[in-house]
Amino acid sequence: MFVYSFGLDICFKQGKVAQTACMSACQHLSTSLMQMLLDSELKQISMGAVQQFNLDVIQCELFASSEPVPGFQGDTLQLAFIDLRQLLDLFMVWDWSTYLADYGQPASKYLRVNPNTALTLLEKMKDTSKKNNIFAQFRKNDRDKQKLIETVVKQLRSLVNGMSQHS
Repeated sequence: MFVYSFGLDICFKQGKVAQTACMSACQHLSTSLMQMLLDSELKQISMGAVQQFNLDVIQCELFASSEPVPGFQGDTLQLAFIDLRQLLDLFMVWDWSTYLADYGQPASKYLRVNPNTALTLLEKMKDTSKKNNIFAQFRKNDRDKQKLIETVVKQLRSLVNGMSQHS
């Protein structure tokens, strides 16, 4: 993986230059991964794809926690991935009640998840569920999940609209 070979090259260099290069690489990787998820060209995403994406982000976090460059305090490098981590945790655990109840609170578990970002990703999943499952309307589980997604989408839209009115 590129990140590991990049890390090996950097680990032989010392000091602030190596730290800056490593932090910049992690931030760039995190930003690129987030943009990939939210890209308007990506019309649909399945839960399986989100799970695989989560595994990829875990690999990035493992690299960041492996101390590829000496001198970082604690989990400083891992913080480059915090926005992605909180977004993926929200989707992996499907913890919408907590997200919506705690939104805007300083101690929120999902403090770094922007409602617009969550809405964009959820709408991509909503489209997938509808199109890939012709018989979903006949299965109670699938119907319930669709209702939940639609309810959460409405609540997220309200949050997004509330944010734009306060700006």
